[in-house]
Amino acid sequence: MPLIDGGSRITNYIVEKRESTRKAYSTVTTNCQKCSFRIPNLAEGCEYYFRVLAENEFGIGEPAETAEPVRASEAPSPPESLNIMDVTRNSVSLAWPKPEHDGGSKITGYVIEAQRKGTNQWAHITTVKTLDCVVKNLTENEEYTFQVMAVNSAGRSAPRESRPVIIKEQMMLPEFDLRGIYQKTVIAKAGDNIKIEIPVLGRPRPTVTWKKEDQILKQTQRVNYENTATATILTINECTRSDSGQYPLTAKNIVGEVSEVITVQVHDIPGPPTGPIKFDEISSDFVTFSWQPPLNDGGVPISNYVVEMRQTDSTTWTELATTVIRTIFKATRLSTGVEYQFRVKAQNRYGIGPAITSESIVANYPFKVPGPPGTPQVIAVTKETMTISWNEPVTDGGSPILGYHVERKERNSILWQTVSKMLVSGNIFKSTGLTDGIAYEFRVIAENLAGKSKPSKPSEPVFALDPIDPPGKPIPLNITRHAVTLKWTKPEYNGGFKITGYTVEKRDLPNGRWLKANFSNILETEFTVSGLTEDAAYEFRVIARNAGGAVSQPSEPSDAITCRDDIEAPKIRVDAKYKDTLVLKAGEVFRLEADVSGRPPPSMTWTKGEKELEDTAKLEIKIADFSTVLINKDSSRRDGGAYTLTATNPGGFAKHIFNVKVLDRPGPPEGPLAVSEVTAEKCVLSWLPPLDDGGAKIDHYVVEKRETSRLAWTAVATEVPLTKLKVTKLLKGNEYVFRVMAVNKYGYGIGLPVETSESVKVSERPLPPGKITLLDVTRNSVSLSWEKPEHDGGSRILGYIVEMQSKGSEKWSTCATVKVTEATITGLIQGEEYTFRVSAQNEKGISDPRQLGIPVVAKDLVIPPAFKLLFTTFSVLAGEDLKVDVPFVGRPKPAVFWHKDNVALKQTTRVNAESSENITVLTIKEACKEDVGAYLVKLTNSAGEATETLNIVVLDKPGPPTGPVKVDEVTADSITISWEPPKYDGGSSINNYIVEKRDTSTTTWQIVSATVARTTIKACRLKTGCEYQFRITAENRYGKSTYLTSEPISSGAITARDEVEPPHISMDPKYKDTIVVHAGESFKLEADVHGKPIPSIQWLKGDRELTNTARMEIKSTDFATSLSVKEAIRVDSGQYILLAKNVGPVEITGVTAE
Repeated sequence: MPLIDGGSRITNYIVEKRESTRKAYSTVTTNCQKCSFRIPNLAEGCEYYFRVLAENEFGIGEPAETAEPVRASEAPSPPESLNIMDVTRNSVSLAWPKPEHDGGSKITGYVIEAQRKGTNQWAHITTVKTLDCVVKNLTENEEYTFQVMAVNSAGRSAPRESRPVIIKEQMMLPEFDLRGIYQKTVIAKAGDNIKIEIPVLGRPRPTVTWKKEDQILKQTQRVNYENTATATILTINECTRSDSGQYPLTAKNIVGEVSEVITVQVHDIPGPPTGPIKFDEISSDFVTFSWQPPLNDGGVPISNYVVEMRQTDSTTWTELATTVIRTIFKATRLSTGVEYQFRVKAQNRYGIGPAITSESIVANYPFKVPGPPGTPQVIAVTKETMTISWNEPVTDGGSPILGYHVERKERNSILWQTVSKMLVSGNIFKSTGLTDGIAYEFRVIAENLAGKSKPSKPSEPVFALDPIDPPGKPIPLNITRHAVTLKWTKPEYNGGFKITGYTVEKRDLPNGRWLKANFSNILETEFTVSGLTEDAAYEFRVIARNAGGAVSQPSEPSDAITCRDDIEAPKIRVDAKYKDTLVLKAGEVFRLEADVSGRPPPSMTWTKGEKELEDTAKLEIKIADFSTVLINKDSSRRDGGAYTLTATNPGGFAKHIFNVKVLDRPGPPEGPLAVSEVTAEKCVLSWLPPLDDGGAKIDHYVVEKRETSRLAWTAVATEVPLTKLKVTKLLKGNEYVFRVMAVNKYGYGIGLPVETSESVKVSERPLPPGKITLLDVTRNSVSLSWEKPEHDGGSRILGYIVEMQSKGSEKWSTCATVKVTEATITGLIQGEEYTFRVSAQNEKGISDPRQLGIPVVAKDLVIPPAFKLLFTTFSVLAGEDLKVDVPFVGRPKPAVFWHKDNVALKQTTRVNAESSENITVLTIKEACKEDVGAYLVKLTNSAGEATETLNIVVLDKPGPPTGPVKVDEVTADSITISWEPPKYDGGSSINNYIVEKRDTSTTTWQIVSATVARTTIKACRLKTGCEYQFRITAENRYGKSTYLTSEPISSGAITARDEVEPPHISMDPKYKDTIVVHAGESFKLEADVHGKPIPSIQWLKGDRELTNTARMEIKSTDFATSLSVKEAIRVDSGQYILLAKNVGPVEITGVTAE
């Protein structure tokens, strides 16, 4: 009741309630007569505030309110079960689930009680707040029952009993409870935390270990595991792809061991695609490129690829496609000549991975016209058609061959005609409409996307004729283990032309291909195929070819032939007449024949003495497989003798000797024909008998003579019985030649008669030598020369005798005997005076002497050095050797010094100078440009010195033009450049210059002009704004120089442009002040840009270049640019910089936005 009733009786109480989560009270009752009240229909578990107001006749008083909220609750329901988790010899581990209903109030704890078997009393054990409990200090082998009760603010629940359990130590095999892990696999996204908790059963409590793959799991702060009493817990914080894999775990106790494997899959965005990016096809307006899938797909399949592109002169990447399924993409609508770069990203369901970037590539045809095809071959011929084939070009120019054009001409014509109406796709073509008997040539041209190749070499001329018949079936004549000798018959019809050769082909049995077996033309119908394999089986066939160029079909193949030897020793059989000596007369023919047997067929040789005989026009030797014949024509004495036939094979050898005797005239007498006792009218001849008497006794000799001034021989004596004769009645002073011939009963000697080796002159002593000249004098020698005598006395001068006489002496002593007309007399005494004379000598004696006109004093001469050069300029081709002889005189011998370009000449194995008594020689091997110049030769002795300058010119291609390349004038479409001539012209005047240009966006050089006569040129037809580089080479009659390349200007090349105008930016004045916008609004910055060439434009914010994004858009034309920002936010504030740049100065304008 209220302490103060207001002076009037309390008539009733008003009870109100409100939920603790609400502010308003609601009335429960307005007419409560007591000081207590039961409030029904409260929401279980909700908390309420209550207040009570007293009412009397004057009204309602102030409320009394509960200070704390009151929860509407009752005693909880009991736990669903009480489980025995573990039993030891003195304890039990209990566990239970939460009650199904907490009674509307928080569970504050659980009461555990135990009852021993045989008693009705429940003993309080403990009160716990967890859902498990270990009851200790129990009696071993006793049986207990346990119960648990839940407690809340309303009281205790009913008890929940366990099953009875006997207290004793439990033994149980370890076991993992994996019901909570689906398919033993855990899947997580990269960056998530992974916690794997696995209940572990087993008594005693098992020891649990974890592995990663086959290695013990290394525990770190990020990756670790924890073992509790009932479970093992693996924790991986902020997982990555590398955490994916197999995690084996093992539980072990004394009962046994169990193992399981948990698979962890960490999914992430994919890695970059596998590079490099390969350009499969490049054209002028598209590029096809490919890549490989990422090595790391993020653990899930790649859904698609994102392909982006940028021009290399920009930093802006543009998306080309975002849904590319395959690993290949074709970028189209490219600008020819522009350089691009591409990048590719892989995407899976977790996002887009990092990119792989390609090399820069220029959109252009990357190929050239193909090379010429191979020389066509005519493979089939009729009188109206020819079929040709050819090989593909060595290079297709980088683009597949589209087909071929075939051209034809008659052999005697110079006009080629295209005979293929359309592109020939293969490499075989049949040409029709030919004229019978006319020879034709063919050539082939290949074509690809870039155009047509150069023509191939023409085929060999072939006559349009009907084909020839095939040869007959080849038959083996001889078989060995490594070779087979085949024979066949000629074609029945030769196509109207002589058969010019055969081709033999072989084939390994059973399944080999036909291969050519001969490597040179076969003229006969027989051939031995060598290089075969022992015990291997083969087939052979033959193809004929005629003079018209026609080729037959192959012959019928031979029977199968197995290569192995069949050995039989050789045997030689001859006619009985060859048992005795074969006698014949000179000039007759003799024939030696024999039959030979043996396997394999023996090889046969004919010998005479130690020399093997060969087939000649006079001596004919024929050898077949099993017979041979030797035929000697026009026999002579020397053809007589023993002829030996030898037959050899692996089984052995056999010989037969044929004896031949040829009766003939004798041979020439044996020389020399000696001449003695020569006088003015007679001489004596002597000789030896012939070595060959012709098979009969020598009857006599015939001696003849001839004057050397005549051709006719005359007889001296015709029947000389001895080998000596005295010849008389010769004419004095005449010169004679003699010869002698032997005679037997068959006639005069054969062969050349023996003659005197030299003519015999009937002569007298010569006249004295002519004028004597003093050539040189030293302190101990004198050199003399003289003229021949006017008359040699009718006999050849045999030599000269030089005599000297000292002053004061009357005695002449011989100091030299020589056969030439000069002599050097040494051993003189310095300062002495001598007189010299010379006599001539022939076979008749010594002439009167000729004396030197003045006495000579033996002393050294002093002569100043002097050159004896005819010219002083010498030229040589580069790479050739040069030898320069420089003759000189001087006494004493001058010292020689060589200089090149005022520096002493450095002697090497390639360039050196050697000097002798009166000549110095400069030798230059493999002359080159460095050898060009002036060579100074200096001679010095005690009498003075002399110098001479020699000019050496090496004829070679010139050096490069002299740079730098000067840019004289630049317009919108032309550039004028100039340069200086080469410092080295190669020893020949410069004929012309070759100027080339290159657009710096390509690597291809193009000729501007190859006939520039001056050192300047104007390159026209250039593209405005393109960058160019130039290179120049000089050319003389010996070749072209290396290149002089223009120096780069600004970015590294010359730019064809009009007058340069630096960039200029024009903006609205409003942009000079700070632009203020509200968050969420848009703003736009605009400017006009001018300059020549057209400037490049960049927008920057701070140090970062801006590019197009979802909220920011940059638009630029040649003369204007704008930057738009949608839905501005605070980070868009700051200074925006517009940068315009060309070859002139750079202009930068700044705009500030807030």
